[in-house]
Amino acid sequence: MELLPISLTQLQGMIGLRLRWRDLDYEIVEVLEDGPSLVAQSFAVSTAIQSDVHGRARREVQQVVVIPVLNSDKTLLHPEFLEIELL
Repeated sequence: MELLPISLTQLQGMIGLRLRWRDLDYEIVEVLEDGPSLVAQSFAVSTAIQSDVHGRARREVQQVVVIPVLNSDKTLLHPEFLEIELL
């Protein structure tokens, strides 16, 4: 079995942490095992409009981003993951 540069257990331990990524502040809310990737929710005042199943705008939600953890070969940390600054 190949050793990854970071484990799922380590990533799951990051849930709830605040971070700065691309000049915005986020909180890690979930870890997607397939990838793996971090799901982070923005603290920014600006929100996105979310539509319902019929395509009608119904509510405002905070921006959510998915940050890949490993590169496509799953051997190194992804450059986007390396941009994270923990707060």
